[in-house]
Amino acid sequence: MNTRLQVLLDLADQEFSGESFNGPSLIRTLELLTPEMASYSATYEGYSAWSVALHVAYFKHFVAFAFDPSVGAYPLQKGPSGFGMPNDTGLSAWNELLAYLREVHAAGMRLFRAAEDPRLNEIMPRWKVPFVQAISWLCSHDTYHCAQIRNMGVPGLKEPREA
Repeated sequence: MNTRLQVLLDLADQEFSGESFNGPSLIRTLELLTPEMASYSATYEGYSAWSVALHVAYFKHFVAFAFDPSVGAYPLQKGPSGFGMPNDTGLSAWNELLAYLREVHAAGMRLFRAAEDPRLNEIMPRWKVPFVQAISWLCSHDTYHCAQIRNMGVPGLKEPREA
């Protein structure tokens, strides 16, 4: 595999679930939220963390599916660009979303790490960019939305944790 792509995929893993240079990674930030916190939408931007997490899951799936349809159909309810809220906002639904985020991230990373350069340089039909560019974008997408969630005013997210 191309060394530069390896570095980007490692960064994508860090920003998703590892030790990010930017603070808690995306999944670690989402794990701090209860379903009530995640579904709170009276934020600075009018989005809930839940809807942002759905958006991230949607685009992780979108890129992975475009690269290899064996990833399967997107299993979650979605609105435009993945944003939206499910009908069920209970604990099991929140845990299902977090589990799917981990699953689709891992599936994409496996596919991208196993790919040869010619495949990575093929054009992604819907976006008309090389797959390697779309794949590289995924780590900045996670970083951006993690910062968005941390700064949008979700009650309790920035409050000190009890010991």
